[in-house]
Amino acid sequence: MRMMLCFCLLLLVLSATCTVLAAPKQTLVILAGNVWDGLADAPQGPSEILVVDGKIAAVGKTVPRPDGAKIVDLSTKFVMPGFIDAHIHLTGGSKVIANLASLNDAALALVGVSACEKVLNNGFTTVRDAGDFSIVAWVVGELKKAVDAGDIKGPRIINGGHMISAIGGHFDFGGMIRNGMTMDQVSVAEGATGLKRAVHNEARHGVDWIKFAGSGGFMSPSDGPEDLSYSQEEMNALVAAARDLGKPVFVHAYGDEAVRRAALAGVRSIEHGSLSSVATLEMLASKGIYLVPTQIAVVANARETAKGNLNMNVSEITREKNIKYAPRVLECAGNVAKSNVKIALGTDLGTYDFTVNGAKEFGEMVLNGLSPLRALKAGTSMAAELLSLNAGSIAPGKLADLVALPGNPFDDITVTEKVSFVMKDGVVYRDDR
Repeated sequence: MRMMLCFCLLLLVLSATCTVLAAPKQTLVILAGNVWDGLADAPQGPSEILVVDGKIAAVGKTVPRPDGAKIVDLSTKFVMPGFIDAHIHLTGGSKVIANLASLNDAALALVGVSACEKVLNNGFTTVRDAGDFSIVAWVVGELKKAVDAGDIKGPRIINGGHMISAIGGHFDFGGMIRNGMTMDQVSVAEGATGLKRAVHNEARHGVDWIKFAGSGGFMSPSDGPEDLSYSQEEMNALVAAARDLGKPVFVHAYGDEAVRRAALAGVRSIEHGSLSSVATLEMLASKGIYLVPTQIAVVANARETAKGNLNMNVSEITREKNIKYAPRVLECAGNVAKSNVKIALGTDLGTYDFTVNGAKEFGEMVLNGLSPLRALKAGTSMAAELLSLNAGSIAPGKLADLVALPGNPFDDITVTEKVSFVMKDGVVYRDDR
């Protein structure tokens, strides 16, 4: 109770002291040197975009200019939809992971406030949080409220709550404390009844999605990426409980069998899927299940490991897993590029530090065989489709989420890392022209 009081007081202080707030929504006419609408196979060339009340009202070679409209001259820039990150951990980071047993929720809130600002400045106007690092509170939900109220600067947050995990599973942090001590965790559950209760507990705290760990992982100390966390019956029960409450489900799953079971259970998206077989990828495609491959976090590491460049900033257990699975992770990445599965961009930021620009994920996907078009759609219109967002493309009626780049990402995908202008809901949050 005392911890929660401190946490709430902290958010009140942050709300009172933040000086981030952007100007109110205006009627704007954007003059773009080149535009890609998030859908077409190629950019549309010089265009104008009319923004009214936070939404796109018109797009074309010329648009109406209402009285009092402000002109935003981006005639030397490439304009495209704001980026969408479908897999992020706003309350994470290397220091958080190293000190999980000792950090309180106030510290996690501070981490989240900083992460929100960095992510938005890098062009990500919407994120789906894939796992709150608090073991007893819903910190991400409070961050979402603060962003929505305009109290802190950040992307639109889709709250995935806690990652429901089995005892000893990927998001069970109990093994990180001294023997003989216990740790109450809201996210640890097993059995159909226990999983239904966990889903209901997340839902009553207002989460938008339900997430669970279907397999172990690389960073978790007590399991591996091919270890199975739940039976088919348990996964079915969890997804059914979420469906009854109108909550879509996404799953952390590396191993092929975990991915297959989750797909059969009816999840909407697979997170990672880095050891999936060709047959399972075909199954995802046939069922219309999305894959969020988080390649900068997983595949880039596998590539460096295969070269002998081991990551010494992780535990020895994690390094051993990296070495064991690197060849198969790289093989799977190639198969993903050849597949017809729907791909949405996810960075997994928070499992590594927010000093890294999440837009590197675009370049990583291209490096692993995706076309620039498919990679760009993954971080805009395809991610919006996954998340049921009225965003991700530039068209009348869509939310006015826009970014400006110094060049054409179809020619050089790395320009996505050089955002100079960010608009969310018709409000300009960054303007380095």
